[in-house]
Amino acid sequence: MNKKVETNDYLRFNYYIAKALIENSSVHLEEHEIAEIIQFNANKDNFIEREFSDLYFSKRDCRWLDSAIANIEFLTDPYKKAIALTALCRACIKRRPRGIFTYTGMRYDDGRKDLKIDLANHFGEAAKMINASVFDAGNKCHAHNRDIMQFRKTNFDLVYLDPPYFSLKSDNEYSRRYHFLEGLVSYWSHVQINHMTKTKKFDRIDSMFTHRSTILSAFEQLFDRFKKSKIVLSYSSNCYPNVPILKSLLRNSGHVVELVEIDYVYSVGTHGHKKNNQSNRVKEYVFLGL
Repeated sequence: MNKKVETNDYLRFNYYIAKALIENSSVHLEEHEIAEIIQFNANKDNFIEREFSDLYFSKRDCRWLDSAIANIEFLTDPYKKAIALTALCRACIKRRPRGIFTYTGMRYDDGRKDLKIDLANHFGEAAKMINASVFDAGNKCHAHNRDIMQFRKTNFDLVYLDPPYFSLKSDNEYSRRYHFLEGLVSYWSHVQINHMTKTKKFDRIDSMFTHRSTILSAFEQLFDRFKKSKIVLSYSSNCYPNVPILKSLLRNSGHVVELVEIDYVYSVGTHGHKKNNQSNRVKEYVFLGL
């Protein structure tokens, strides 16, 4: 639509996805570069093999991931590196039962084809798919990996917000679900593994949105920061704060508020007996601050 877009995410692997697909307007990963990344590098480190073998992937797969990361480091173009890391993350998701890292082992292996394809082939297919998705939007777009409260520009025409959902009843923490991908894109240089956990995740990224005592203030500051912009906010009915509070906070920032409710079922998780549980049925809220 020829719009100028600025996108931000507090998780670094999502930042690389946005850099590859939104900020990038012309760069592709060449076929020979894809082949070079896939080729085994004997001079690699063995961090993933040592720390994660048989947790999420086999020792052989982990050894290949070590190699792929070593080969990606030779890419000097930031957009090519972003494409490669995005393809690597997609390969890990496709190769992993349910695509998440909240459990260890392969007990949810249902025999689907993706789980039989090795990581190298998944990577190659993902890189081609990402290449085919690159286009010139007509305006320079930017991807960020920053604290949204530190954004200097605040007069966007439209701001879409999808903050962490605060709930004591369900797990909405993306860093817990995708901690392996978050560590992978920097080879765990910007996060520290908590070795007391079976999944070898890192501790939750702390923010004002992760505590009941500060979340109202977080929304107040967020809405006030973008009071000159139209706001679209995604939230869930099983989380705090509720609809009346969020409506009030949006109105206090000078917005006229409309609400769209969408029935939603959390069907993916680590507890199979909850799949058809009524508690998994929620409403997805879309608040429009006009």
